[in-house]
Amino acid sequence: MDLRHLRSFVAVAEELHFSRAAQRLNLAQSAVSAQVRKLEREVGGALLARTSRRVALTPAGEALLGDARALLAAADDALARARGLARGETGTLVVGCFGPAPGELLATLLDRFQAYLPNVRVEVSAFDFAEVLERLRDGRLDVSFLYLPLDEPDIHVTPLLNEPRVVVMAADHPLARRESLRPEDLAQETFVTQPQSMPLLWRDFWMLVDELGERPRISPHVAPGMEQWLHQLARGDGIDTAPAIVDRFYSWPGIACVPLEGAPPATLALARMADRDDPAVAAFERVTLGVFGVDPSRSALERA
Repeated sequence: MDLRHLRSFVAVAEELHFSRAAQRLNLAQSAVSAQVRKLEREVGGALLARTSRRVALTPAGEALLGDARALLAAADDALARARGLARGETGTLVVGCFGPAPGELLATLLDRFQAYLPNVRVEVSAFDFAEVLERLRDGRLDVSFLYLPLDEPDIHVTPLLNEPRVVVMAADHPLARRESLRPEDLAQETFVTQPQSMPLLWRDFWMLVDELGERPRISPHVAPGMEQWLHQLARGDGIDTAPAIVDRFYSWPGIACVPLEGAPPATLALARMADRDDPAVAAFERVTLGVFGVDPSRSALERA
């Protein structure tokens, strides 16, 4: 059954006039008549009783009209849903967040994105240290906020902002009373680090390997997630560096955060799969750049 034939039949059945139906469909009257005749041949009988003065529905036409309307509505809805998904205007977008990132800007970002694409449902999913790359790669995350450095060819990152780092440690650690610290002050310290599933480049950055000239001592207790990491620091398993946002968002018993000087800042970035061609992801990236005040024409290197 051709949907064009059904549309012509429904238009004539509702208008009870071939000329008005043709105008409504923006077709020639002869085309509408031909399509109705083809549908009648398929049905095997007349759907419309035609005279020189009037058009009326036959019993078969009356029986078909309700079903035809439902079929056309279902087809239109299916096409609209498919078009919306293809354009990124409907569906679900899963956004990953590492700890408190992006902090105070998250609510503003989500509000603006929902205003831009109101039919896309946004789900925010927190992840542990080891999960972000896996979740991006297996599709459980569409896009994610994370901290650089990251050199994974299959993952595209867009730097958003730089922020200072702090040294996080137990509140009773001797260095916790300092106003600020430099990498050389930490040369003899033990660091709490993340699982080996995280890239070595990433782990080395937070342990200040470049600044210290060697890898520091590492606690045997690996921190798979944010809460475990904070617990280990609070009980004195070691120290670590982190974005300054940690100091603002975590009032954790037994934890102290001391500003770190003489080391590169933490760079927050938006990550997605490099081969991902998804309009909703692209729209989220555009809105994010606007909220963070990043000029999209600048290169990733300049933004970093």
